[in-house]
Amino acid sequence: MCALVSAVPLQAHSGGGPQVPSADRNGTDEGRQTPRPNILVWMLDDVGFGQIGAFGGLIETPNIDKVAAAGLRYTNYHTAPICSASRAAMLTGRNPHSVHMGGFSGIELPNKGYDSAIPAEDGTIAANLRAAGYATFALGKWDHLPSDEMGPGGPFNHWATSQGFDHFYGFMGADTDNFAPDLVRDKTPVAVPQDPGYMLNDDLARRAIGMLHERSGKEDVAPFFLYLATGTAHAPHHAPQRWIDHYRGHFDMGWDKLRKIVLQRQIALGIVPHDTVLAPRPDGMPAWDSLSADAKKLYARQMEVFAAALSAADEQFGTIVAELRRTGELDNTIVLVTSDNGASAEGAYNGTSNEMYFANGHLPTVAENMRFLDAWGGPKTLPHYAFGWAVAGNTPFRYYKQTTFEGGTHVPLLVSWPKGLGSDVDGSLRGQFTYVADVAPTLMELAGVSTAPVLNNVKQSPMEGSSFAYTLGDAQAVDRTRAQYFELYGNKGLWFDGWSIVTRHRLQSWNLTKDGPADEAWELYDLNRDRGQTRNLAERHPTRVAAMAKMFDEQASRFNVYPIPNMSDSWGYLAAKKQAEFVRRNGRWSFPGPVAGISEGIAPPVQSYPFRMTVEVSLPTGRETGPIFTIGGHLGGMALYLNNGVPTFDLQGLDGRATNVAASRALSAGKSMITLDFDRAQARPLTPQDIWITLEVNGKPLVDRHVTYGMPARFSASDGFSIGSDFGSAVSPDYPEGTVFPGHIGTVTFQFRKADDGGSASTGSEAGKAGRN
Repeated sequence: MCALVSAVPLQAHSGGGPQVPSADRNGTDEGRQTPRPNILVWMLDDVGFGQIGAFGGLIETPNIDKVAAAGLRYTNYHTAPICSASRAAMLTGRNPHSVHMGGFSGIELPNKGYDSAIPAEDGTIAANLRAAGYATFALGKWDHLPSDEMGPGGPFNHWATSQGFDHFYGFMGADTDNFAPDLVRDKTPVAVPQDPGYMLNDDLARRAIGMLHERSGKEDVAPFFLYLATGTAHAPHHAPQRWIDHYRGHFDMGWDKLRKIVLQRQIALGIVPHDTVLAPRPDGMPAWDSLSADAKKLYARQMEVFAAALSAADEQFGTIVAELRRTGELDNTIVLVTSDNGASAEGAYNGTSNEMYFANGHLPTVAENMRFLDAWGGPKTLPHYAFGWAVAGNTPFRYYKQTTFEGGTHVPLLVSWPKGLGSDVDGSLRGQFTYVADVAPTLMELAGVSTAPVLNNVKQSPMEGSSFAYTLGDAQAVDRTRAQYFELYGNKGLWFDGWSIVTRHRLQSWNLTKDGPADEAWELYDLNRDRGQTRNLAERHPTRVAAMAKMFDEQASRFNVYPIPNMSDSWGYLAAKKQAEFVRRNGRWSFPGPVAGISEGIAPPVQSYPFRMTVEVSLPTGRETGPIFTIGGHLGGMALYLNNGVPTFDLQGLDGRATNVAASRALSAGKSMITLDFDRAQARPLTPQDIWITLEVNGKPLVDRHVTYGMPARFSASDGFSIGSDFGSAVSPDYPEGTVFPGHIGTVTFQFRKADDGGSASTGSEAGKAGRN
């Protein structure tokens, strides 16, 4: 076996292929002016190897395909198995665990490799390019930072504008409602533009073009680095109705036939060898022909919506590229398109009308989902498809996102650069091994920008990725062989010289409670001859397994992988943090006035405990409508608001059913003290429970009512907690998204107490208590 080869140092490319500017801030090359290339990176989300047209997929992606036709397709590109880890690795040019992003950032652990806090010495490509004179913009998803920093109180050192980007416009966290997203501009929460046809990807494209135009205010226009991180095609799978209609009936063939068709197309395109065999269906994935009529109808609609979402995103990406062409900048723009990991199986067996069911440990049945069939993909759902489509989306590979099999880590990569690559590449293939951490050093080499020794007064660590610029001009370039580890919550893997070792610790990505040591036996696959990982050769080649296992151990020790946690370890850690915060505050959360966009993870624990909330409001007329406090959105949320002056409390279920409690009269103009008592026994997530709601104004009870509601442990992936506004998906239909309270809000105080298991709480009014006896 060959010894481990360290990462190739960043250096100017001296062989054939593209000529790059020298590493000089002013972009000069031996006194001759050489304009630096612009850089456009589109990071897709949860898009598998076999889903885009240029890689054999059946989904229409003409604008991605144009990038492929004008550039190069990398067929051996790998990434981390989950979003936060991949994005952190791409932007920093370092391994995920090295930059403390070994898993999903929203469920961090105290372990060094998993605390989600990228060290200051691991500066991003954006910071390096900005130091070299680039204008830098980030749009879309920003999820690689600790959950308790996802709020207006900061700290902001892990936000985009502190990670090298001049401007950011998008959302914080894993995903958001595409019809009513929770948006941030730079560091400030903002309302969704008032447009009845609003879609997030349309907005991102307009904002991207606007940011690029703003550079023209200077005579000497700076080159740009534009990082477009769409939420597409992560759940919720949302799409314009015209695209959903376009795909009606396209996937009635089912996932088994689709896999065969895609594989045939991939072989014809040369994407995979002619003798490639499909990976077997995973346990629990039924043959399409065995399904009931309802199941086929439901699953086909799910895939239609996913395809519609991806095609709609491609359409908006095309508007950015078209504008670059119109302004004459496309010729000298490096365009890179890829995905953060393989297609996602988090919809489990039947998919889900609301992805937050998965986050709350509930897997809907076909019958439950059929209620939403006609609405699937529209604003009344937050959907995800059944995991059979993820398997098909990763054709020909095995498994899906969150696993270290090829289906989780092997994704498309496309690179075009008309001026640098020339006109004769014509969609050529590149089969050299490339990794997500290689992207930053590659782009920096092509831009002629060296790694800054110091950024923000902090000495920088070396990038760990290897530039693959040497492959751009030479399809036959000898692969710079190295080993590369993969790891996610006990799923382990390593690639070396065309072979892979993997383990099966947690294959059901929807299982959030898996525990136990990650000590499963290594499996061995020869990827040169078996792309689908269908033949485990571990028993036949024990020496190779041992050598590669040693490589994994060396890298795991070097890059902060050890100790390896389970995802379930996060729940205890985060619960302990919340409990410590509860004790520190003595159960009291107080806000002196309006605030927006506090992450649900650090919000007052309104789902978990009974509470009394008090607030003084001042109204001009007494007929005002607007939110006092909100958390979540219209498909899972809680709000206290005024409706034409009437204090109203709303609980929205994950199925969209509302539980509404309104006071008996409106408030008067001027000042009023409102008290809300929320009284219940110990929380049991999604289990219908008795809750007493009491509303008082100036000490007088206006309503005291019993309701039954199944409280989720978490309402939303991105719609956080706010006072005086509701900028994302509005909890109540009584006011539109983006509504700001039209009067004055004084101090808002929540006083929580621990509930008795099975007993009633004691925070209610005397009238409420009497009504319960």
